[in-house]
Amino acid sequence: MLVPFLHIQYIHTYIHLPLFHQRDNPNPNLRGRNEEIYCSKIEMKKPIASSASLSSSSSLLSHASSYFLRNIERLVRERCRSEEHLSMEDALYLFDKLTAAKHPIPDVSTYNILFTSVTRKNNPPTTSSSSSNFFPTIFSLLNKLNRSGTSPDTVTYAIFIDFCGRSNNVHLAFAVFACMLRRGWSPTIIILTSLLRGLCVKKSYSAAAQLLDKMPQLGFVPDVVSYTTVIKGHCESGNMDLAIDVLRKMHAEPNVFTYNTVINARCRQGNMTSASELFEEMVSMGIQPDVVTYTSIIRGHLVIGCWKEASRIFKEMVGRGLAPNAVTFNTLMDYLCKQGKTIEAHNLLYLMVKRGEKPDKITYNVLLHGYCLEGRFEKVDELLSSMSREGLRPDVRSYNALIDGYCKNEKVDQAMDVFKKMRQEGVQPDTFTYNILLDGLCKIGKLEEAEDLFRQMVTQGLSPNVVTYTTLIDGLCKIRKVEEAEGLFCQMVTQGLSPDIITYNTLIDGLCKIRKVEEAKGLFCQMVTQGLSPNIVTYTTLIDGLCKIKKVEEAEDLFRQMVTQGLSPDIITYTTLIDGLCKIEKVVEANDLFCQMATQGLSPNIITYNTLIDGLCKIGKVEETEDLLCRMVTQGLSPNIISYNTLISGLLKLGKWEATSRLLEEMKDQGIELNVVTFNTIIDALCKEGMVEKGYKLLDVMIQRGLEPNVVTYTTLMDGYCLIQETSKAFKVFELMLSRGHNPDTVTYNILINGLFKEGLLDAFDELFLSVKKDCYSSDSVMLNAIVKGLLENGEVNRALGSLSEMNKRKFILGAFTASSIVDLLSKDGHRHHYMKMLPNFSQHCAKSNGINIDSSISSSIHKISG
Repeated sequence: MLVPFLHIQYIHTYIHLPLFHQRDNPNPNLRGRNEEIYCSKIEMKKPIASSASLSSSSSLLSHASSYFLRNIERLVRERCRSEEHLSMEDALYLFDKLTAAKHPIPDVSTYNILFTSVTRKNNPPTTSSSSSNFFPTIFSLLNKLNRSGTSPDTVTYAIFIDFCGRSNNVHLAFAVFACMLRRGWSPTIIILTSLLRGLCVKKSYSAAAQLLDKMPQLGFVPDVVSYTTVIKGHCESGNMDLAIDVLRKMHAEPNVFTYNTVINARCRQGNMTSASELFEEMVSMGIQPDVVTYTSIIRGHLVIGCWKEASRIFKEMVGRGLAPNAVTFNTLMDYLCKQGKTIEAHNLLYLMVKRGEKPDKITYNVLLHGYCLEGRFEKVDELLSSMSREGLRPDVRSYNALIDGYCKNEKVDQAMDVFKKMRQEGVQPDTFTYNILLDGLCKIGKLEEAEDLFRQMVTQGLSPNVVTYTTLIDGLCKIRKVEEAEGLFCQMVTQGLSPDIITYNTLIDGLCKIRKVEEAKGLFCQMVTQGLSPNIVTYTTLIDGLCKIKKVEEAEDLFRQMVTQGLSPDIITYTTLIDGLCKIEKVVEANDLFCQMATQGLSPNIITYNTLIDGLCKIGKVEETEDLLCRMVTQGLSPNIISYNTLISGLLKLGKWEATSRLLEEMKDQGIELNVVTFNTIIDALCKEGMVEKGYKLLDVMIQRGLEPNVVTYTTLMDGYCLIQETSKAFKVFELMLSRGHNPDTVTYNILINGLFKEGLLDAFDELFLSVKKDCYSSDSVMLNAIVKGLLENGEVNRALGSLSEMNKRKFILGAFTASSIVDLLSKDGHRHHYMKMLPNFSQHCAKSNGINIDSSISSSIHKISG
């Protein structure tokens, strides 16, 4: 009696071990199966006759084990075939239950079902199993399977090889392949095709092509899937000639997927002639185009902007009985939205629903982005409500569309509100989200907020990419914080990111803007060393930088180098160099370059013409501009306000008032309104000829016409009054300027200071200088030179020497007229030695300041006197 009883207890224990307990079951969804399996334990508790033999007990144990295994295998199959998410934790739990069964052992097909489910549903790995430990875990299961007594078969290896290939780990795929061969298993066409796919995912397209060629040597004839896999790889790499070559040479009948692959690639390139030929070819072979084929053709026509042809293809598809799917509608809607026709796109949504096609998130995201770009934010709430009714929750792309729309409409504050809302809704921003916001903040000059957001991005565990860094570098360069931009550039490289051509161009432009052209040239060389080829933007930016610092010959050399490199200068490049040549009065060379443009098939634009007109006017050759104006009109271009302002300036410098009057009449006839620059130019000419009152009357005319004078207008008039020693009237203009809300600049103050000194109004100067300090203006080099010179000329030597000490302290350049006044002081005044003691560093300062604008004879005189 005792032995059978003990045996029953053993059976009970054996069956009980693999049962699902709430306390150790990681997935409560599995609990529903506990009771069904547990019933075997209850049945086994029935009393067994005391006369039962040990053999009958063994038979009973075997029956119970088989029953338990069947239940476990059924559970695995049901769980894996369901649409519920099977996490790695669930998979490990089920795997352990399978390996616990020893008599009999589970069939390998059950393991294969489990492996298929977990690899497909966790590729790429989910958050429950991070990518860092996912691969070691999944491969540990394969090792445990080998030890459990169940041998992997070719299907098992095929699952792992396919998984590794799809997840961009083709090296692991080949390692599994090698292991399979060592264990005596022969490859299959499916396994070799998985390896082909893995190589293509890794972008090792040439290796994939080589493997395809070697397949016959391994005893396998590539099938249509193998060929299509390699064809797709060539298409993705842009090697369409190789893709078509494989299509022509394949030893298997191509199917609709094969043709869809090459047609789609051609359409994305906008090569509709080739795409149409391939379409006709597939039809002639009896392969019927499907909705994917037609959608690709539609997309191709939209890529080249042929809406009419795309619409025709859409109607043809419907006429052939093919129902357009969500992708088809989304493609059409996306094009319309990008063309600013979001209402028409929305009408397509209604058609889509009417035809029974359910809109997806992409549909709504396309419309959201369209309305946002058009600034029609009132439609956004309507769309979001529609999404909610359809059971669709806005995802990161939905929020990105909203944020991008707000930023492009310069509504960055609203974009930040959406950003906060998405986080509150549990939608995690991605790198693209941050990049959009950073760009928006940088464009409105909010660099501090952008830098804070950048730090937040890093804190959230997101890795900034090249676009992120380039956006911030551009923002910093635009506000002249180029040193900080350079620091960010170095940080980017330290992080292992390779700056692209846009990054280099941005920083080169920033350096050129602050006249650090030598550093920009160094960056240019670094870019070439890194294997990046300078483009037309790079060369044009550097040419512009060189022209700005008057190194035009070097700019011309760079222009020639650009052409030698096979790059064709565009209209901007030519105009930049023409401007550089005109600025140094090399107008003949500029004109030659202008004529060269025509030989290159380039037509000058209005900016090019205005640049050359300005160059001719600056050297007094206004009459030669008539030919340019005629050529401009012949080309179909009309002179604009800049053209006329340039000509007026040139004529007035020559004192040609009658010609100027005719030009003003012509402007009136052409319907071109005078602007502030026009008035400023005429007022300046009047002031220079002593007709300041007429200039002042023009100020009244400006205001009557609704044109607001700027600081230049007021400063020009002040200068005019000071030149005729009517400083009191200059101060009235100054007061008028302040009353109209314009802040004076250092030029304004310098003019008034000079005017006061000329009239010997020292008390008024003291009052003005206090005003300068009160307004927190830092006296610049020009102002201090004027003050020193004016004080000396008015006998205020001690005060002048005090200002001169400040100049030395601030390392300001000593002007020639200021130096001349000092020479007069030291030459004539009887207190020469007393004053020299007050200038202990003066001679030293002059000796070491090579950049000081002092005539050599004056400099020599100073040294002689100071000696």
